[in-house]
Amino acid sequence: MENLQFIGVDLHSNAFNICKISPDGIKYREKFSLNNPQDVLKFAECLDKNTYVMVEASTNTFSFCDIVRPYVCEIYVANPYKLKLISMVKKKTDKVDAEKLAVILKMQVTSGESLFDPVYIPDQNVRDLRSLFTTYKVLKKQSGSLKNRIRSLYRQNLKTLSATLSLSKPCIKRLKGIKLSESANLQVDILLAAYLSLSEQIKASKDAIQKLGANFIEEVDILTSMRGISVFTALAVIADIGDISRFPNSKKLCSYLRSAPGVDSSNETTRILSTNKQSRKLAVTFLTQALTHFKTSNPKLKAWSAKKDGTKGKGKLRMAICRKVFTEIYQMLKKKQYHYFVDEKNHQFKMKRYISFLKRQELLVEKLKAA
Repeated sequence: MENLQFIGVDLHSNAFNICKISPDGIKYREKFSLNNPQDVLKFAECLDKNTYVMVEASTNTFSFCDIVRPYVCEIYVANPYKLKLISMVKKKTDKVDAEKLAVILKMQVTSGESLFDPVYIPDQNVRDLRSLFTTYKVLKKQSGSLKNRIRSLYRQNLKTLSATLSLSKPCIKRLKGIKLSESANLQVDILLAAYLSLSEQIKASKDAIQKLGANFIEEVDILTSMRGISVFTALAVIADIGDISRFPNSKKLCSYLRSAPGVDSSNETTRILSTNKQSRKLAVTFLTQALTHFKTSNPKLKAWSAKKDGTKGKGKLRMAICRKVFTEIYQMLKKKQYHYFVDEKNHQFKMKRYISFLKRQELLVEKLKAA
């Protein structure tokens, strides 16, 4: 304990401030530039295996951790929402933030008490998967905006289009046959060109996600045994979970995947709160789109849902079903077993199509044969 030193890092996009607390209690502060490789090496030189480092989670935190980790005993990533001590002080500067991180880190390591739960640092494949899904969601949102604008232009000219409009080539041909004002026609042509270009980019991002999924072929095979979970949805679940072994039970998993409500209990009064908005939401977003499949393929879930229908609000019931599904997913991945109500024909169809896709990309053919 006498040789330990604790460093708090206030990380920004182009620089970082550190506060180092030495064993004798002396505090040392310095600012480094991320754009200067020499500065980063200078910081690494002051580290050793008796050093603990803590940094708040941000966009570039994981890459920073990859550089620092080999030089230190341990590096922790703190959730900025949960680490409220920094935001509660009246004086808030980069130096103060770094010092608070160092102090909290020292208290946790030396006392042995859990003052904060470190953020999970996924491996590079999971990070890439999360990043690709973020880009995919951005592109899908832009695609929806373009489609809504096209419908709006037709509505302005008293031409109503379906809310479920599919802009396929035959549909686009029919749309161009509808006469609008000269200005509206020009805008529609521009928007359709942008939409078609964006559709190609969406497909490219989706293909990239599925190609990266070759690294998780075993997990994909297990998850797709459940009706309602496609290969793409399975990869969304994997991107959120990362390593299933880090969850001690299914309740922790449900909370992490934004499907468990909060509870406010005092004396004899208990209130059920909304779900934790700070947790990950990618998996639950995909699952809510396939609730019908889950209910029709699982007799127990269908009976339970029918029993609860009418006693809960529609939103609460949807989230409750998601929790049930996440609990089953936890058991499947933990035990490495297919779903209890697996439809072999449906499962084989999904995996055969996915394996064919990967083989066309010349990815892990030998590994797939073994799987």
